Amino acid sequence: MVNINKPMRYFKLPVLFSLQLVLLQCQSQKKEQYELPEAMLPHVKVFYAEQCDKGQILYDLNCAKCHTSKVRGKKIIPDFTPQQLTGYTLRVANAQHEKNMPDSLVTEEELGIIMTFLSYKKKNTIAKK
Repeated sequence: MVNINKPMRYFKLPVLFSLQLVLLQCQSQKKEQYELPEAMLPHVKVFYAEQCDKGQILYDLNCAKCHTSKVRGKKIIPDFTPQQLTGYTLRVANAQHEKNMPDSLVTEEELGIIMTFLSYKKKNTIAKK
């Protein structure tokens, strides 16, 4: 008599391993905490948190390679001042930004979403060396 379950066992192992790896990866991508004003209405906080989540993704795709550093194995996104995050001047104040972030790659809307994320992300507690 042939055991048809034996090949199935060998198939399940890689699938289970892959699923576990995906779940572990999702857990390791910890969401950034946001510092939203206490006076902000709850539904507005939800909207801003969603915008910040989108901004973090856009930041990771477009900005992180130049601006993010690692300190003691932890990813550090710099704390920008409000003056450093002023609209269109962000793109034109630095020639490198104009070259690396043209309108065709990062739209004004996306730049605004990134700036929202950077404005409300939790401030760093680890000092950069």
